[in-house]
Amino acid sequence: MPAPLPAVVSFDAAGTLIHLAEPVGVTYAKVAAEHGIHADPARLSAAFGSVWKRTPPPFSEEGHPDPHERSWWSRLVRAVFAEAGVSFPDEVRYETFFEALYLRFEEPGTWIADPGTGEILRRIAAAHRCVVLSNFDARLRRILADLDLLDPFEAVFVSCEERLSKPDPRLFARVSERLGVAPASILHVGDDPRCDWAGAEAAGYRHFRVGKGGFPLRQLLEELSLA
Repeated sequence: MPAPLPAVVSFDAAGTLIHLAEPVGVTYAKVAAEHGIHADPARLSAAFGSVWKRTPPPFSEEGHPDPHERSWWSRLVRAVFAEAGVSFPDEVRYETFFEALYLRFEEPGTWIADPGTGEILRRIAAAHRCVVLSNFDARLRRILADLDLLDPFEAVFVSCEERLSKPDPRLFARVSERLGVAPASILHVGDDPRCDWAGAEAAGYRHFRVGKGGFPLRQLLEELSLA
């Protein structure tokens, strides 16, 4: 027999619902240039990929206990520039640059959604409770609102507010408890093999894979018998 339809559909954000409009190294290089620091975008992108893979998520058990997600990002960005062989003349110049960079990733146009994402979410939200479950930070609500993607969700759970990060099963359990829904009745949608797929499975959620190694988001409509 086919599995029963979920009571709740939870969505990852970056890589699942939203994507950067340009490679991360391009944005880093542009903002650095505005502060008199010249760096190669391709080298920054490569360094970002390397640093990202080896850096534990914020608020994870194996990560550095940061009081705010901004400090986590500051350490990561500093490591990216160091790996790309780019230095800043002093701490003041770096902090000024980083503040501008941090704000840039909240500005309209920095993030985009694939065509039809809003329509897909609205169709799903008409039949199921929908929430966001993301390792993003407090900027996410504004980003989703700017892209007209916030209204379908009854709640947004982000790691910086919950002080836990996927794939920690405690985060998934907390979401289940707050929604009053058994884990097995929640379908989590995401692109990350460790944080979204393995994390959801370990917490007793079902999961739907999107992105590399997964399916287009639109195929979720078929999974939910909404196509």
